[in-house]
Amino acid sequence: MGLKNFLIISISIYVLISLPAILGIGYVIDWIPEATLFQKLKGYVIGGLLYKFLIKVIIAFIAGIIVSLILSLRRQ
Repeated sequence: MGLKNFLIISISIYVLISLPAILGIGYVIDWIPEATLFQKLKGYVIGGLLYKFLIKVIIAFIAGIIVSLILSLRRQ
């Protein structure tokens, strides 16, 4: 099990799990007319990545271990 594979897979799964929260609507900054596009993007991305952080980290960690083990077994 390579550390590089594990990290890449875990980060990819974490971002994939975070996409629905990042792309969601109804974030508080939507209702502020003075907010710039950068402020809205920053709010969506940071809010989406941090929403239910612990659950997503655990899922990504477990999935990263499983997939990297499967990849290492295929190489042997």
